[in-house]
Amino acid sequence: MPRLTISELARMSGGRVVQGGDTVVESVVIDSREVKPDSVFFAIRGERLDGHQFVPQALESGRAAVVSRVPEPIPPGKAIVEVPDTTAALQQLARAIRERYDFLLIGVTGSAGKTTTKEMIATLIGTERRTFKSWGNFNNLIGCPLCIDNTPDDAEVVVSEMGMNHKGEIALLAGLTHPDVGVYTNIGPVHIEFFGTVEKIAEAKRELLENVKPGGTIVVNADNEHVVRISRGFDGRIVTYGIDHAAHYHGTKIRERGLLGTSVTVEAEGSPHEFDLLLPGRHNLENLLAAVATARAIGISWSGIERGIALIQPAYHRGVVSQFRGATIYDDTYNSNPYALSRALQLMAQADVKGRRIAVIGDMLELGERELDYHREAGQAISPSVDVVIGVGRRAESLLDGARQAGLSNGQLHHFPDAESAGRFLVEFVRPGDLVLLKASRGVGLDKAVAMLKESE
Repeated sequence: MPRLTISELARMSGGRVVQGGDTVVESVVIDSREVKPDSVFFAIRGERLDGHQFVPQALESGRAAVVSRVPEPIPPGKAIVEVPDTTAALQQLARAIRERYDFLLIGVTGSAGKTTTKEMIATLIGTERRTFKSWGNFNNLIGCPLCIDNTPDDAEVVVSEMGMNHKGEIALLAGLTHPDVGVYTNIGPVHIEFFGTVEKIAEAKRELLENVKPGGTIVVNADNEHVVRISRGFDGRIVTYGIDHAAHYHGTKIRERGLLGTSVTVEAEGSPHEFDLLLPGRHNLENLLAAVATARAIGISWSGIERGIALIQPAYHRGVVSQFRGATIYDDTYNSNPYALSRALQLMAQADVKGRRIAVIGDMLELGERELDYHREAGQAISPSVDVVIGVGRRAESLLDGARQAGLSNGQLHHFPDAESAGRFLVEFVRPGDLVLLKASRGVGLDKAVAMLKESE
């Protein structure tokens, strides 16, 4: 965060100084457990918790708090800013920081791959320019402004995810900050519960390009029909990437190396550029092409890109490979949707495996009225090369039904109501040489099964 006095922060966030206007703060937090001595704590009202109940705890360590309800009594030596709405104040501060400081902002959106693509973009650009990125998958109406609010004084480039659950959310986020560059990964049936059709999701995703700074750039996946469609008519610069279709940054001569990663030649700017990516799968290759296109769009050299690619590692619970008693565990438990699941299963089918291919698939959430159809279709698409399918959760029963229709026998199929019971089964079931894929929506908590495997070694 830029170094600000509480008086400056109050003006920038639309608030009123109650006490401590000269106090200086250097970081913004919304979780009282993350407060540091230089922090200002924003007491956010959520659906389940009201941050105001944690203000006393936050002020024990932090210097200041932004509240809509002033604590009584006010602790001596602590600064307080009063605002009508703390979430709106957090957003207004992001707008003010964006207007006040001269950094290039890159916004990343899409149905899948946002976090990995953001991490790749930041890694490539970070080889040559001071780069700040949003952490984790902080990409909503609170997380995205929080990223901007914590931008360091000396940042040259900021890379932020911009996600959504409902129409208008990306418009609000991008409208606050007007990115210089908008990056699209793909568009598919994610959060369809709130939209009804993929076409309506695509129209909501259009809100990013509609709010890119005038004369700005969008980076477009040429292989995704919905992304291509919404990008037509954009009056700024369009940079394309892809594998199956002609693009400015075209992935060719792809060499799958199983879980060791992927080698690719990027045909771009009239020359071939060869790279080895440690992350496996076509989906990660598409994310890399998006990152390369974005890095080149803002002037990063090819040598910087090569250095950055050598540094890329999988993000937390997103394709992390580990070993368990001679078996290989592919932990992709952070999130899931039909689009991402199909890609993970393709990767599994391509892998060189000495033992069994075991797919542990948990519920995919927020798929709306057709959720069971999506699960059944995902099961029908499972490759015959998969030896065992373990469904976790209520919706996964439909996936197992689809797998039966695809020809898998009852002996190959197992179902468990939750991650813990699936984990207990896996501890006893997995053998040396097996490849075990674990994938589910975050709400299923399938990472618990991964933890149980590690703890039982």
